[in-house]
Amino acid sequence: MPEELPPRYHRLLRNEVTPSAYVILGAFTIFAGWIFTSLVILSVQQVIRKDPEGTVSWFGLLATNLSLIVLIPLSMLVAQKLNRQAPGLLSSVTGTLRWRWLGWFALAAVLLELLMLGVIKVGGVELLGDGTGGIAPDAAAVIAVTLLTSTFQAAGEEYFFRGYLLQAVGALVRSSVVAVLVTTVLFTMAHGIWPWESPALFLDRFAFGLIAGFLVVRTGGLEAAIAIHAANNVVTFVYAALTDSVGDSLGAADAPWSLVAVDVAKFAAFGLVVLWLARRAKLTTVCSLPLTAAPLPGKKLV
Repeated sequence: MPEELPPRYHRLLRNEVTPSAYVILGAFTIFAGWIFTSLVILSVQQVIRKDPEGTVSWFGLLATNLSLIVLIPLSMLVAQKLNRQAPGLLSSVTGTLRWRWLGWFALAAVLLELLMLGVIKVGGVELLGDGTGGIAPDAAAVIAVTLLTSTFQAAGEEYFFRGYLLQAVGALVRSSVVAVLVTTVLFTMAHGIWPWESPALFLDRFAFGLIAGFLVVRTGGLEAAIAIHAANNVVTFVYAALTDSVGDSLGAADAPWSLVAVDVAKFAAFGLVVLWLARRAKLTTVCSLPLTAAPLPGKKLV
């Protein structure tokens, strides 16, 4: 079966300049770099200020977010230096983050988050934590950290899981379905959630990863995935600051089924809105750019 040309998003790390197996090396390189930098950041945080067990202060949230933000430069650096990918192709098939569409998707995501909060309040849906602690003593600082860094933290996870890893699997297998499923499983495992420990929370994380990966392929970029991930995290932690449940939200090991049902419905609704917007705008999902910054003379990129 001939190679699909022009390539879709999940095939953008496959080229004739570097061996396909290099994507495996690249994934482990990013992971090792993330582990190292995370240990440094979190160790410094522990030395300066150690949070009591079961709680997370604004400083702990900041350290956690910074440890995930590093995935953005790590993923880009490995893609460009090891895999020789042209700059920008981790962001979208157009070689850049499409800011206009990121804005539209973010607006839709925030509106759905607010609608979900309304449904939760009216429907009496159980939340993480008992919600009786009042406002967190450092609520203003938690909200400031959330507004300033949580969007980048969400983008860090997306650039690695729906960016590099999705393209890495796509460099080895042609099927976008397989690429999305594999990265969804890895994303869920990375959150330390297993179906035999918490079926509800596992379903929540898995459903998000599945829908986000599907949207990346169907829109040709990370914009929709970043938007819904960032909106989810920002609203979650602002609300957690106002109910003194930041530790419960960040270290959740289980979730009520009613909350998961609302959450999954929100993700699905966002997916439908994004597909509608992308279809109306005829958003490009294939790449017509060179896949490498310096193609080999006489070589046709695939």
